[in-house]
Amino acid sequence: MSFAKPETKKDDNFDAIQRLMCSVHGCQNRWSVHMDGEKPKCSKHQWQKEAYKAPDLKEIFKDVRPVKHWQDDEGVF
Repeated sequence: MSFAKPETKKDDNFDAIQRLMCSVHGCQNRWSVHMDGEKPKCSKHQWQKEAYKAPDLKEIFKDVRPVKHWQDDEGVF
């Protein structure tokens, strides 16, 4: 009789799927081009003429007011 913990099977499905995805932030495609010295990308992002720039979040959300938290109202129970 052994009191050692049985080995649990490690679930790496998320990591296995992420490894197949394009390295550009927000892209839902799987990578199809992996050149030496570069991160794997889908063909759209690899061969596009302009370099990809992440969107400026400050510019996108400049007109949005902050969300009021439910605990911000003092004295309301």
